[in-house]
Amino acid sequence: MEVNSPVGFYAERLHKLQSKTKKISQKIGLFSWLRLVSFLLMAGMFYLFTASTDTIYLIASGMFFILLVGLIVSHQKLYTQREHFLLLSEINQNENDVLSGGTSIFDTGKAYISQLPFADDLDLFGEFSLFHYVNRCTTGYGKDLFAESLLHTPTEINRIQNLQMAIRQMSEKTDFNQEVMVALLGVYRRKDFKEFVISDEEPMWFFKQYYYKIAAYVLPLLVIASFIYYLTSGNISLFLLNGSVAFLTAFAQAKKMALLSEEMSGFSHAFHAYYKVLEKFESQDVSGEILTEMKKVAAEAKNGFKQLAKISEWFDRRANILWYALGNLFFMHDLHLAFGYEKWKYKYHSKIEDWLITTGRLEMLISYGVFRFNHPDFVTPTLSSDPELFASDLGHPLIPSSKRVSNTVHLQIDPRLVLVTGSNMSGKSTWLRTLGVNVLLAQAGAPVCANAFRWKPMPVLSSLRQSDSLHENTSLFMNELKQLKAILDRAASAEPCLILLDEVLRGTNSEDKYTGSYALIHRLTQYNSLIVMASHDLKLSLLEKQLNGKVVNHCFESKIENGQLLFDYTIRKGIAANRNATWLMQDMGIIKKDDTSV
Repeated sequence: MEVNSPVGFYAERLHKLQSKTKKISQKIGLFSWLRLVSFLLMAGMFYLFTASTDTIYLIASGMFFILLVGLIVSHQKLYTQREHFLLLSEINQNENDVLSGGTSIFDTGKAYISQLPFADDLDLFGEFSLFHYVNRCTTGYGKDLFAESLLHTPTEINRIQNLQMAIRQMSEKTDFNQEVMVALLGVYRRKDFKEFVISDEEPMWFFKQYYYKIAAYVLPLLVIASFIYYLTSGNISLFLLNGSVAFLTAFAQAKKMALLSEEMSGFSHAFHAYYKVLEKFESQDVSGEILTEMKKVAAEAKNGFKQLAKISEWFDRRANILWYALGNLFFMHDLHLAFGYEKWKYKYHSKIEDWLITTGRLEMLISYGVFRFNHPDFVTPTLSSDPELFASDLGHPLIPSSKRVSNTVHLQIDPRLVLVTGSNMSGKSTWLRTLGVNVLLAQAGAPVCANAFRWKPMPVLSSLRQSDSLHENTSLFMNELKQLKAILDRAASAEPCLILLDEVLRGTNSEDKYTGSYALIHRLTQYNSLIVMASHDLKLSLLEKQLNGKVVNHCFESKIENGQLLFDYTIRKGIAANRNATWLMQDMGIIKKDDTSV
C-alpha cells in the first residue's frame, strides 16, 4: 500500500489516531484511580479532623479536595479528547471504506429523490448514489446545498471556474476538513440534538417596555441591601418583602420565558460547534471570490454564534431549581437573560440564516474537496465556448478503478446525435449515466473520472429509466411521454443541452416504437443540442445516411467464446452485430435450442 495514495494516507493516519486513543484510554484509567485515591484521602483527613480537631487535617482535607476537583476537570478533558480522536478515526476509516467500495457513514440523500422531476436516471440520490459517495455534510443546510449542486448545476463559465478554485483549495486542507466533520458530527449525534429552525415570522419582543429594565436593576439592589441589613441587624422582614416581590416579578414572566426558552434551550452545543468551525475557517489562508466572501461572513458569524452559544447555555441552566431560585432572587436573572437574547436577536436575527448557509456551503465545498483529494487520478475539466463534450478515458466515478472500463468520446455539432446500439448488458445504459454524472460533476466544479475533459456547460436532460406513478395515476408509458415532452420543450430553446435517452417508447409494440423513435430522432436533430440515444432497434441506424451527417452510429459488442458470454464494454463506431438474449435464455434453461426454430 502506497503511503502517498489516499488509501495509504488514511490508513497511516488511522494507525496514529488509534495509538493516541489507546494512550488517552490508559490515562483515563489512571485518572480514575487517582480520583478515587484523592477522594479517600480527602475523606480520611476530614475524619481525622473531626476526631482530633487538629486544623492540619482540615487543611490537608481541603488540599485533597482541590486536587480532586483538578483531577475531575482533567479527567473530563481526557474523555473529550478521546471522543475527538474516536470521531477522527471513524472519519478516516470511512474514507478507506468508501474507497474500497463500502458504504459511507454520511447521509444517503434519499430524501431528495422526491425533488427529481422524473426517475432518478443518473443515480444521484439514495444508497450507493453519487450523493452518498461524495457527501460529507452533516447539517441540514449543508445537505440541502449539496443536493442543490447536483440538481441544478450552474452553466455560467465564471461561476464554474470559481467553484473549481474553491474546491481545489479545500482539497488541500485535509486536517481542517476533518476537524469540521468531527465538530459537526459530534453535535448531530448527540441524543438530545434537535435541528435549529429559523422562523420566517418577525421575532417576538417580550421585554421592550421600560419598566422591565427598572425591575431588572432596582429589585436586585433592594434584595441585596435588605439581605445585608438582615445579616447586620437580624431583622428579616424587609428581606422577605423584597425577595417576595422579586420572585413574583420573575414568576409572572414564566410564560414569556418559556417561549424564549423553546427557541434557545438545547442548542448550545450546536452553536458552539458552528462557532468553532467558522473560527477555524476564518484562520484559513484562502483566495478566490467564493471562499473570500465566505470568510468575510465567517468573521461576523463566529462571534454571533459564540454569543448565542452562551445565551443558550444560560437558558439550559434555568432547569436547575437552585440556580433559578437564587439567580432570580438576587439578580433577576431571567430578565437579564431575556434582555441579552432580545438584544442579540435585534442585531443578528436577519443574518443568522446567511451564517447557517455559509456553514452549509463550507460543508458542500469540503465534500467536493475530499472527493478531489480521494481521486488524484481524476482530472479538472477545461471549459469550451463551442457546444461540445470531449473526454479521454472517461469512466463512471462510482465504479471501482479495478472494474472500471474507460472510453473516449467527442460529442459535437455535427453529428449532433450519437445512436448507440448493442446487446443486453453490453454497457449502453452505464455509458449514458457515465456521460451524465461526469457532466454534473464538472459543472459543480469537481474533478471528473477521465484523463482529459473539455466541454461547454449545458443542462443535462435524460430519460433512462421509467416507473409507474401511483401518485399521478399514470402508466410507465405515459410517464415517459411526459418526460420526453419536457425534454423537447427545453431543447427547443437556443441554449444547447446534453440529452441522454435509453430505449425510448419501450411501453408500446415494436412497429409503433420504431415509428415513434424514428420521428423523435428527426425532431431532436433540429435542435442545437448534443444527443446520445441508446436503442436495440438496428433499423434506426439507417438514419446515419438519411439525415445529412446529423446522426452517427456507435455500438457496444459482445461475443461468445468457449460457452461464455463476454463483454469488453468498449464503445466503437458502427452498428452492433451480435445479439445475446436468445443465447442467454438457452444457457439458463429457459428455452431449448429447438424452440428457436420458426
